[in-house]
Amino acid sequence: MSLMSVSNPVGVGGSINYIGKHAYANSGSINVNDSVTPMLEFNTQNSYVVAELTVGNSSGSGDDIEFEMSVNGERVLSFGVASSNAFPPNSPTILLPPFSRILITGQNLSGSTSRECFATIVGEVYV
Repeated sequence: MSLMSVSNPVGVGGSINYIGKHAYANSGSINVNDSVTPMLEFNTQNSYVVAELTVGNSSGSGDDIEFEMSVNGERVLSFGVASSNAFPPNSPTILLPPFSRILITGQNLSGSTSRECFATIVGEVYV
């Protein structure tokens, strides 16, 4: 892997960015309503990434938002952010396997109104 392999030079969007032995993804602000809404969707490269996943509801609304993570189409993580809490109690440590399709989604369980939510992944790459 090159020292810098950035698929998204701005750093915000649905893809993962590799910089040396580090990787990150940042959805930016995504409107999440009562439909399952993709927030991050990307393929990993030829290495493992051990990372921290942080998601949240930045709108300050009283809605409950459910976030899910899938690897190659299989749900591996699901948790909710209740009411006006901006963040879950803990940001889970996740393992992103090589050559895998990663999908992070959000869904408003309390209503059909769109709420501004975000997802970030920050981690270290292991070859």
